[in-house]
Amino acid sequence: MGLSKKLGEWQEAKLIDSATADKISDFEALKSKPIALWAFGGLGAFAIILGLVSVVASNWMQTPDWVKLAADLVLCLAIALTLYRVISKEDTSARSQWLREILVIFYYGFTLASMALIGQTYQLGGSIAKLLLVWTLLTIPIVLLGRGKFLAVLWIVGISTTYAFNINAFEDILRTFVSHRYLLDVLLGVLYVLSPFFFILLSRIPWLVKHRPVMAGELSRYSWLAIIIGGWFCHFLWYESINGSANDIKSLQIFLAVTFFATAAMTAFIPKLYATRTKDTHLAMRVVLIATFIIGATALWHDRSYPVIGAIINIAYMIVLAWAALKIHSIKLFNVMTALICIRLLFIYFEVFGSMLETGIGLVVGGVITLLVVWGWFKKADSLAQYFGLSQTSKREGDA
Repeated sequence: MGLSKKLGEWQEAKLIDSATADKISDFEALKSKPIALWAFGGLGAFAIILGLVSVVASNWMQTPDWVKLAADLVLCLAIALTLYRVISKEDTSARSQWLREILVIFYYGFTLASMALIGQTYQLGGSIAKLLLVWTLLTIPIVLLGRGKFLAVLWIVGISTTYAFNINAFEDILRTFVSHRYLLDVLLGVLYVLSPFFFILLSRIPWLVKHRPVMAGELSRYSWLAIIIGGWFCHFLWYESINGSANDIKSLQIFLAVTFFATAAMTAFIPKLYATRTKDTHLAMRVVLIATFIIGATALWHDRSYPVIGAIINIAYMIVLAWAALKIHSIKLFNVMTALICIRLLFIYFEVFGSMLETGIGLVVGGVITLLVVWGWFKKADSLAQYFGLSQTSKREGDA
């Protein structure tokens, strides 16, 4: 529903007068950003970046090295000077902000292409992990010049890729210091599983939260999304038998102990990390963290496959997520989780009653249960919303 239509309804209901409506309309027009312009601009800059990387990768042997490096340097200086001029004007118009964002994105990616070109020209060798690490660290000041969501998401993808590549590279370093294989497995497992915690702490840096709220918010949001997706995939552990040697069991015990203390610490410090959020949001975060840990930990202790248990746990987990969605005032997320629960109930019959599926009985029963769940949701949705102080137009809290 458009803003003008909303303002008209509010005026008819005598909630605001015409002067207030005009002020709101003017304010929103001033602050609004054309989403398509920003999105396509970011995609265009990203396409140019990929093109430059492809040109470097093509190894254009027929071009002299000095020509390639000179062209790279001239283009780099041109981007830097243009960006400096745009920033120094301190123009707050949408056009200037858009140009600034595109230049930052372009400079961010062009730096990687330039480093790859230098490494290719001088045959410096080295691994992709080192290249990404140096690139990510050097471009932090460049990224912090931006303000938009597209740049934030692009940087999150870049830093996550860098983190993943360097964990693999870190394994070779650990081998020289850690003699026991099970300790090495524990360290690597902790670095992978607890990586969302690292990014959550990164997103809560006070300076970043205050001066780059979009960057901090997106980093926090995607970190929690990684935790939620990780908890969702844990139920698949019940679909396989888990057997291991004595060292594997020992590694698992140490791994669970480390993740338990890390989860407990994160749970305890959530109110300090998200001081501006409500108590309901803190409670929802804590419950999701604890539920994810319990599901992952319990799924590692069985020597046979139990798909039914996995399916039931998955449904229970999504019920927890639906409850958390209500606590953070997100009706959209609650609707999504309800739909996923219905779909999961239907798929249980594909997994468990394979022989019944041939006669269609399992499918019919699953459909009936799905319809009953949907009917119950329609009947109780309004009462649930009222119970939690929500409405269909409630806003989702922007940071978790």
